[in-house]
Formats: sequence, C-alpha cells, structure tokens
Amino acid sequence: MSVKMEVFSGNPPCPGCLEILKLCEAVAGEYGGEIDFKKYVGEEGLEKFNEYNMFCVPAVVINGYIKIEGVVPTRSTLLNALREGGLCLK
Repeated sequence: MSVKMEVFSGNPPCPGCLEILKLCEAVAGEYGGEIDFKKYVGEEGLEKFNEYNMFCVPAVVINGYIKIEGVVPTRSTLLNALREGGLCLK
C-alpha cells in the first residue's frame, strides 16, 4: 500500500514553495511506488486546498492529514511525516 503525499504551492511559487517541491519530488523518487505523489500549483489545487481547510502554502498533506503548512520542512521532518503515514523508511 502506498502513502499518499499531496504538496501545495503558490503560483508563481515562492522560494519556499520551490524548495518544498524539490524536496518532495526527490523523496518521492527515492521511494518509487511506495509514495503516491501529487503536486498542486496555484489554482489547480484550490478546491483541495479549501477541502483541507488550509490557510497557507507551502503545505504537505499525508494520507489526508495536514502535516506541514506554511514552512519548508527539513528532510528529516518530511520523512517523519511520511513514516507516521505508514511509509517504511529505508
């Protein structure tokens, strides 16, 4: 079973949004099929953003739970959020 990771960014992406997108894409690439990665940039994610009742970007939602909002996490923080979501870390 894969862990669902949704990343929300502004459009145009701010420096923090660019950083979190880069970090999440790298981690998703490392874990291949274990992470179901979806990114939303700007308006394309507005409906989901409102559905989660979020207030700011960048943001990361793991398996439907807001784990990171308004900050750029460290790699360790992101991996811990994914682990809490059920990912078996390498």
